[in-house]
Amino acid sequence: TIGESLEGEIVLIDFGLAAQSLQDEDKAVDLYVLERAFGSTHPEAEEGFQEVLRIYGESYKGAKVVLKRLEDVRMRGRKRSMLG
Repeated sequence: TIGESLEGEIVLIDFGLAAQSLQDEDKAVDLYVLERAFGSTHPEAEEGFQEVLRIYGESYKGAKVVLKRLEDVRMRGRKRSMLG
């Protein structure tokens, strides 16, 4: 099953190759890009990314605002993909 194939530890490494930012919008966009990359390389493991978001929410005190902003970023991304 999917759950059995996802056993183990998820480790994320942020190399910070572009820039560092304290802006919630930038953090939300980073999560959106990670979500899209995760979905394109591991489409059967959506629940794994949900676990990433859950742990992010538990471990970062500013996560509530960033995760709300992520919803806004997702909506903009969907609108953009619909318009071409």
